[in-house]
Amino acid sequence: MPKLIDSHKRKNQIAEAAWKVILKLGLEGASARNIAKEAGLSLGSLRYYFDTQEALLEYANELTSERITQRVDEIFENDNNPKEKILQVLFELIPVCGDLKQEAEIRLIFKTHALHKREAYTADKDGVYLAIKNVMSNMVLLNLLKKELELSAETERFFAFMDGLALDSLLRPGYLTDEKAREMILYHLRSICKEDIG
Repeated sequence: MPKLIDSHKRKNQIAEAAWKVILKLGLEGASARNIAKEAGLSLGSLRYYFDTQEALLEYANELTSERITQRVDEIFENDNNPKEKILQVLFELIPVCGDLKQEAEIRLIFKTHALHKREAYTADKDGVYLAIKNVMSNMVLLNLLKKELELSAETERFFAFMDGLALDSLLRPGYLTDEKAREMILYHLRSICKEDIG
């Protein structure tokens, strides 16, 4: 009897192979042939799941946000102190700090590539943006934010800060250490919170 293959699992495997190729060769090296080879599949098998390279890369991009959102949700669902959860989420979003290094790097590659292709950017599909909105909502619920802050503007500012920090961690890996990234996040939190949460 032939072995049944979980289509969703196989598509994720192909997307993860695409990530590896992109990290090694850049987006210009992410050909269907290279990705199929990395995934251990024939080109025909890869085409069964993704009929175009564009569809494959779009799926690989969406998977990064899905994984970030999944990890953030897991953190917020655990039994830790609420303030600890907020810090853990923020530290996870920076490539030098958390387990999401690969996803963070791939996410930024896709994001900057969209600029060159003149594609519209939608923050509401970005895992990091959704994580920051989640963090800000939790800080509102915990009454941690300074009263004079405008929530929408501070959410956008925090997102821009975290994106910049993540990009800097990739561009200057020796400069931005785990400790320095954490210090900068805590410094930002002190500027928007009524009390020290670190």
